[in-house]
Amino acid sequence: MEHIAQVRKITNELLSEVFNVFCQSYDVTIDSRKVKQGTIFVALKGEHTDGNIFAKSALENGASLVVIDNKDYYINDKTLLVEDSLFFLQKFARYYRDTFDIPFIGISGTNGKTTTKELMYEVLSSTYKVGATAGNLNNQIGVPLTLLSLKKDCQIAIIEMGASHIGDIDELCRIANPNIAILTNIGTAHIEGFGSFEGVIKTKTELFRYIEQNNGKAFVNIDDENLLNHKPENSVTYSLKNSADTQGNIINADKTFASIEVCGEKICSHLVGTYNCYNILAAVTVGLSFGIDINKIKHAIESYIPTNNRSQVKKTDKNTLILDCYNANPSSCRFALEAFDKISGYKDKRVFIGSMKELGVVSQSEHEAISRIIKNMNLTQAVFVGEEYKEFANGKNCVWFSTALEAKEFLLKLDINNSLILIKGSRATKMEILQDAL
Repeated sequence: MEHIAQVRKITNELLSEVFNVFCQSYDVTIDSRKVKQGTIFVALKGEHTDGNIFAKSALENGASLVVIDNKDYYINDKTLLVEDSLFFLQKFARYYRDTFDIPFIGISGTNGKTTTKELMYEVLSSTYKVGATAGNLNNQIGVPLTLLSLKKDCQIAIIEMGASHIGDIDELCRIANPNIAILTNIGTAHIEGFGSFEGVIKTKTELFRYIEQNNGKAFVNIDDENLLNHKPENSVTYSLKNSADTQGNIINADKTFASIEVCGEKICSHLVGTYNCYNILAAVTVGLSFGIDINKIKHAIESYIPTNNRSQVKKTDKNTLILDCYNANPSSCRFALEAFDKISGYKDKRVFIGSMKELGVVSQSEHEAISRIIKNMNLTQAVFVGEEYKEFANGKNCVWFSTALEAKEFLLKLDINNSLILIKGSRATKMEILQDAL
């Protein structure tokens, strides 16, 4: 590295120099607390913290290189000063990605992308060495970190891509350069950032357009009209309703867990709700495309047990809980409620639901629509949480609270037993804390 405290342009020559350092440890972090001997530390500016201030401590902890974008924190020849650390992280991630000549699967969609990614990982890992997005590190920071975490012996990479504004998916594609695409579905979410539902469609299908422009292949759920209308020419299709390359059928729709029949095999998952049948079928389709035997695929899916508050069933001493507390938007709420309504065998069923965020001008109408669905269900009780539901939480057996904590205090005073309870919300509403009262 040059021993100068001047801003260096992010050229291929510079990226090559950093790559030589990277190859000593294959470890990059943006968290100075995770630095160990040989780590490259990239200092990013966040809403509340400037990572540049931790450059010195990163070096003291053994970092081989610290990347900063504030010259006031330059230390020595192990410091790389660039104009924008995030831009450097993205460019370096793309540089490393281009050292691989393997399938890179880009996955996006309004609902189910993380669950589908996890299922695909289980299926593909039965035969290949697979690298995948950890958790939901699917944004402009998470995608580069995912790419830089890939092991050199990786045979297939699965990169999850999220979006909250028009152009986000296209930007992530230019970083990850996927050659295979899968969109789970297109529904209403983050309308505030996209401007309209048409904006959502435009953004999500950026993945398909990128694939088509770069001679890649797509996996397409043709039961989703919005996806079908943007299907790339080179596509593998799957469906639960129509003729497709992979045709599946839902079985036991009135049971708690999602199950399908495909290729003559019954696959019974540990995922709650019939809406997860599409996520299962997507993983099956991808597995078959990579030459994996259907029995291996079946075993992989049936062995997967969710633990991340996504379609997770938890039995307490008193009740059975369906935890779907990670994400909430109009389409995911509808899917969850429709699937919950179909489940039979319980005399006492309750719904505890948190408000949906970032819906902009459609927020009021969407919350009213969801509340109407709930009121038409045969429930012992419905608990609404969040200001957005306040004016709609009326009617028989309906109660409203401003926060999940207030709702929890209310539930602690009740003695709820032998009930099937859907807890639906997003991380913003913290609905998961209700399980401690049940």
